[in-house]
Amino acid sequence: MSKPSTERLGDHADVLSALLGAIPDATLDPSRKARLRERVLARAAAPAEDGSLMHILRADQGEWRTFLPRIDLKLLRLDAGRRTQTSLWRLAPGAVIPAHKHTGEEECLILEGGVSWDGVVYGPGDYLLARPGLLHTAFHSEHGALLMIRSELTPELERLFAG
Repeated sequence: MSKPSTERLGDHADVLSALLGAIPDATLDPSRKARLRERVLARAAAPAEDGSLMHILRADQGEWRTFLPRIDLKLLRLDAGRRTQTSLWRLAPGAVIPAHKHTGEEECLILEGGVSWDGVVYGPGDYLLARPGLLHTAFHSEHGALLMIRSELTPELERLFAG
């Protein structure tokens, strides 16, 4: 296995080169290396459930479904095997996401507008990661917001997306 090049590292190239030089070369049995390479390439080229290698959902595609008062969701991706989902959440002005507990991770990226949580306002570009076990107090959106959320597939979301 060859060491990474340090030519593009600028002023720190000498330090990084010394550090990289201290790492011993990894040697793999040729048959193990070949099996590992095959597994990596097979996984990288594995098609999606529908056989395609790319999933595209245009902005005008998909269906907005009412989840809670003043909150509509559009499913972007559902992974039944991993029990996760990725969706857009459109919050109308005055929307409230009630207090809830997380049993899995939830990632939230605010795309437009803003939400307030525990007295702090989060806006476009802000990213929130809720870890399992977190008990969220309610989120409020005074002026509305658009969120992208990746989370566990809860029974409530599963029912919403199935209908």
